[in-house]
Amino acid sequence: LFAPVTGTAIGFLSGIVGIGGGIFLAPILLLTRWADSRRIAATASLFILVNSIAGLGGQLAKSGLNIGTEAVIAYWPLFLAVLLGGQIGSYLASKALPEIWIRRLTAVLILYVAIRLLWV
Repeated sequence: LFAPVTGTAIGFLSGIVGIGGGIFLAPILLLTRWADSRRIAATASLFILVNSIAGLGGQLAKSGLNIGTEAVIAYWPLFLAVLLGGQIGSYLASKALPEIWIRRLTAVLILYVAIRLLWV
């Protein structure tokens, strides 16, 4: 019962504030001690990736393939930067950083997003 209710709440909250649910998923998993920080970071990252692909697919379906292709071509450096940053972050989280730093960085990210949501 906990998982469906939590998933519904995350989806509802994400829809209200207009950001992905991954930022809400990580702290919930940390608070419930679902797994260690590395696994939670990996799970939240996969969740964000799947949601992003679904969102991009929805935008392509809404705007048409021609407009979507033009946008991909126009923003290819952004895609490259996201891919590179994701690889660096994955390496740091899995090999280089101690678990306490992963928790701290996750907390800083959540705090940043919370401030941005309240500020705007």
